[in-house]
Amino acid sequence: MLNHTRFSHINEAWAYVLMDRLHRVHGVQDLCIAPGSRSAPLVLAADRYRRDHPQVSLHIHFDERGLAFFALGVAKSRRRPVAIFTTSGTAVANLHPAMVEAFEDHLPLVAISADRPEELHGCGANQTINQMGLFATHLRGELRLPAPDQTWSAGRLGREVDGVLRRLHGVDAGPVHINAPFREPLYGALNREDFSAWLADLEEGVPGDPRPPNPPPLSGLEQPLLLVAGRLEADEAEAVLALGQRFGIPIVADIGSQLRLRRDPVVLEAPDLLFVNPRGRAALDTVKQVLQFGGRLTGRRLNQWLSVFAGRRWLISRHSGGLDPDHKAVPIQADIPTFCRQLLVPPQPELGLASLARQLNACLDGLLAEHFSELAAARILSEEIPPSMALLPGNSLSIRLVDMLAHPRFGNRCVTNRGASGIDGLVATACGFARRHPGGLTLLLGDLSLLHDLNSLALAARATVPLVIVVLNNDGGGIFNLLPARKQGACFEALFQLPHGLDFQHAAAQFGLAYACPGSAAALRGAYVQACSRTGCTLIELRFPPAQSAELLEALTQRLGADPPC
Repeated sequence: MLNHTRFSHINEAWAYVLMDRLHRVHGVQDLCIAPGSRSAPLVLAADRYRRDHPQVSLHIHFDERGLAFFALGVAKSRRRPVAIFTTSGTAVANLHPAMVEAFEDHLPLVAISADRPEELHGCGANQTINQMGLFATHLRGELRLPAPDQTWSAGRLGREVDGVLRRLHGVDAGPVHINAPFREPLYGALNREDFSAWLADLEEGVPGDPRPPNPPPLSGLEQPLLLVAGRLEADEAEAVLALGQRFGIPIVADIGSQLRLRRDPVVLEAPDLLFVNPRGRAALDTVKQVLQFGGRLTGRRLNQWLSVFAGRRWLISRHSGGLDPDHKAVPIQADIPTFCRQLLVPPQPELGLASLARQLNACLDGLLAEHFSELAAARILSEEIPPSMALLPGNSLSIRLVDMLAHPRFGNRCVTNRGASGIDGLVATACGFARRHPGGLTLLLGDLSLLHDLNSLALAARATVPLVIVVLNNDGGGIFNLLPARKQGACFEALFQLPHGLDFQHAAAQFGLAYACPGSAAALRGAYVQACSRTGCTLIELRFPPAQSAELLEALTQRLGADPPC
């Protein structure tokens, strides 16, 4: 079954079996490695396995936190498991933020941490901590292996590893952790022994079942009906779109739904604006029932409307976990494409939502042209992004601006880190996704998010496709100008906004990135179009006053709330 039966020692054979289970049984093709000595048996086995299997790729980075988010991005792009290898000690703890995001978003990451053997724990040995339980409740499975020993046959090793790796698959997939101690020697030698006898009982192995349960029948649907699309995969989004098209049901699409950037008669343009306008609210108030697909909704107004919605609402997801913070929706666990194909809906009346949404969206062009701002920048990116390029709107202000103001065109793939909605690891996630997405990627993020993940510009510098990082530099936490924090007087700046006075021109130069700092809408369009056409990473910095976005959003809301709106 294995390409090799001769190894320097048991550590080498043991680690090679691990690689084989990851790849051949569980479909791992991307191995992400941070350097270290205790993990030498793992990384040397990974390199040897890669040479035997050209479809396997190694990704190396010096920062474990960035590496883990890079792996997260690869997993999002490929929709298959990705492995991360670290040495012992705090190197393992640095994976935690990405493991949290993977857990909340059901992404199949496997962290394999090297460790000292049991006899070196609790006695002051260097770089030795208790690594079991480090990820607490943010795992789907965890395995503590013994130090390699031939009394544990390869067959037993394979069965134990398969047992935890099956948690990478299925409707409630997510991250797992394997802790792998090694005694010395850690490095290979020229002389190799025959391990055929030890390998003799190694079995083929069976991956987990990825199929969700059969959807239950849904009856009692009434008109008018509204579809709400939350965080969805591409095949799920296409099924929801086909449902809306088949029965003429309007769709309120979140930016993470893969539908928000799609121009289609049933996908409401800039739907957040409907909740601002009195005619939009009146039309929405006639809706009797809501079918929501997926969760993690971005828009505050949509969430508020759903929280007081008096009709019946169903929330359909392939996962078993809850996605309704208001605890009002009826949860249905089902395969969304199958559910949509089987659903029968009564004839729907015309609510006028689509025509009003188009009118409000058209108003944005004139209103946003009045000032070059973060609002205008989000709109421009949605208008100029190439058809095959993916978009990653970073958390905090960036994703809210795109969700509210984006102009629908090509239906670009939209990547989000909305599992835990942290501002860390966004650059690394973008780099990981772009590594496996030939069309390239645009990342829109704030200045604090970029400062959080500055190390990952080293990953960006190795991009082999167009990777455009657009940073909205408003000198701190601009999102807090939209929150009650702004009314905290003298405390606001020191405790919430945190102005830093930094720009990113020298950071771009340090990592060898192309750089632009346009100061107008026309200059941004030119710089962005040029960046999208070149291979490699371009950092585009946009500098704005800290409170400008909050003031413009307030004025925009007032004007779109008028009748007529513009």
